[in-house]
Amino acid sequence: MGVISNLMFAVGFKISDRGLRDAQNQVDGLKAGVIGLGVAAGAALAGVGIAAINAASGFERAMSQFQMATNSTNEQMEETKEIAKDLYAQNLGSDWDDLGNAMTLARQVTQQTGDELQRTTRDAILLRDTFQLELNESLKTSDTMVKNFGISSAESFNLFAQGAQNGLDKSGELLDSANEYAPQFKSLGFTANEMFDTFSAGLEGGAFNLDKVGDAVKEFNIRSKDGSKSSIEAYEMLGLNAEEMMSTFARGGPEAKKAFTQIMQMISDVEDPVARNTIGVGLLGTQFEDLEAGVIAAMATTKSKFDMTKDTMDEINKVKFDKPGEAFEMFGRQIEVGILIPIGQKMLPYLNQFGQWMADHQPQIQAVGEIIGDKLGAAITFVSDATGFLVENIDIIGPALAGFGIVILYSLLPAFTAWIAAQWATAVAGWAAIAPWLPFIAIGLAVAAVIAGIIYVFKNWGTISEWLAQKWEAFKAWTISIFNSVVEFFQTWGSTILVILGGPVAWVVALVVSYWDEIVAFTNSTFTSIWTSITGTWDSIIGFLSRINLFDIGKNIIQGMIDGVGSMADLVMEKITAIGDGITDKIMSILGIHSPSRVMMDVGVYTGEGLAQGIESMQSRVAGASAGLADDVTAPHETPVASLPPARAAGVSSAAGGGIMKMELVIKIDVTGGSDARQTGTAIASELKPALHEIIQSAARRLGVPLVVEHA
Repeated sequence: MGVISNLMFAVGFKISDRGLRDAQNQVDGLKAGVIGLGVAAGAALAGVGIAAINAASGFERAMSQFQMATNSTNEQMEETKEIAKDLYAQNLGSDWDDLGNAMTLARQVTQQTGDELQRTTRDAILLRDTFQLELNESLKTSDTMVKNFGISSAESFNLFAQGAQNGLDKSGELLDSANEYAPQFKSLGFTANEMFDTFSAGLEGGAFNLDKVGDAVKEFNIRSKDGSKSSIEAYEMLGLNAEEMMSTFARGGPEAKKAFTQIMQMISDVEDPVARNTIGVGLLGTQFEDLEAGVIAAMATTKSKFDMTKDTMDEINKVKFDKPGEAFEMFGRQIEVGILIPIGQKMLPYLNQFGQWMADHQPQIQAVGEIIGDKLGAAITFVSDATGFLVENIDIIGPALAGFGIVILYSLLPAFTAWIAAQWATAVAGWAAIAPWLPFIAIGLAVAAVIAGIIYVFKNWGTISEWLAQKWEAFKAWTISIFNSVVEFFQTWGSTILVILGGPVAWVVALVVSYWDEIVAFTNSTFTSIWTSITGTWDSIIGFLSRINLFDIGKNIIQGMIDGVGSMADLVMEKITAIGDGITDKIMSILGIHSPSRVMMDVGVYTGEGLAQGIESMQSRVAGASAGLADDVTAPHETPVASLPPARAAGVSSAAGGGIMKMELVIKIDVTGGSDARQTGTAIASELKPALHEIIQSAARRLGVPLVVEHA
């Protein structure tokens, strides 16, 4: 019983204390986790903060430049900033400054805002990056075409792209020619598409550049209605009424364009070269001589190749993003726009405040710097003077240092020199008189060699320093090159890599930034009260449990079980006696023993020895069973109520004729404090009673003892 009671007491104490210790460990782990998370988050946010400040600074600088250059209001800038972010996220512009400059030019030239400004800026950048057509030239020409032909900016850029794709910029004059001659083509009734068709036909017909084609149209537009003698003669040579032709071209529109095509065809059909030249010069000026009849004939038979309604720029934009590098960069820019810039914008005001403080306290900061510089300069001067003195007097100082070094070495190495002297004396007994001095001679030679080396270095310091300087410059150049490469890489991709590695954390940061004001307001109003409530509740639980006498509870439980088992002692003894009598009778019957006392004495001896050996061999199994019993007792018993033996009232005999065990379970908890503490104590007592009841019932069922447990 002592073993069982000790085991049960240990199990009972384990049940009472383990939960408390686990809870405390979890709280400690939570604290450590929070601290570790804070350190890790601090390091990560430091890197994100740097990238965010860089991104936000570039963005704000570009937008500030745009506002100053366009005289935009703060309200207008809100829309402009969103446009800029959208364009930048689409990989448009080499950086914020480039994008801001493109937006500024587009706004200044076209006076567009909103979606139109965004589309025009996008098309201008795409045209530049794809065909190397300058931003200011494309924007200027687009505006000219919009005003003359009444088309949209997007349609003009579609024509620019189609023209570049079809070779109209082979002489680098596409934009200049379109800008200069658009009013002339418009006056003659041409559409924007027809102007580009005419340009293309002229180049295919033999014109060496677009300017000649455009200039010929310009001259015709002037001469066709100027009423000059040469113009009238040209009309008459073609069999046309000069007055009607001049009136038609003065009105412009489709009829003028139709008349132009007919006249170009008629001129090319003139067989007499002299007459053809007279007519051509009369209506097109000297440009006719430059173009010749082949170009004029081509201009009369243009083909419809250009379509400003075709989404050429959209197609170019799609092709641009088919490249893996472009897609990856676009992803990085989207993270920069969506996450880093909002974070940086939150941080920039504080940096500006710090910068202002630095500016306000510049005299004090400068004074500190001068003090540090003076002290450092004095130290450098001292070292330089000392080195120069040593170099100049090395022949005198060297031997002195050698002697001084010998004295120092002698004082520092007595044990070493004694050991050398002893070994030397043993090896060369005949040199006993000089043996003690040999170590000093060796040390002196070594020091002399060192001094000689130092003298050599100082004497040849010019050559050596020159060699070192060359090597240092080479090493420095190599280091700077590597450093610049690394810096350039991380300047380009650092923030993108950082955020990508952050993975989901980056998006969490984005959400925090988006709802930062709400988070701050909520945290300030609730965090203190929540934390106070948590710590107060935990302290109450710890204080309450610390006042429970777990030792007494465990002792009372085990004592109750011992008393219950003790009440069954008579029944147990009866069973043991009956078993013993049966064994004795059986042995006497088998062996024919008539005087059992003497024979059974020997049997008892052997039986005891056998039992002892058996118990020793089963020791490990007994230990395992005990551990299993302990685990089973501590775990909740899952046996259905219907399968348990029915509880009997006190005084009622069992079916086996034995008694029952009755146990009164009393849990007393003393609580000091307010109503919250008393309620906590009552709740814990209510939770403990069923648990203890189940443990006792489980142990009783294991022992096969009926047990009635009553709650006080």
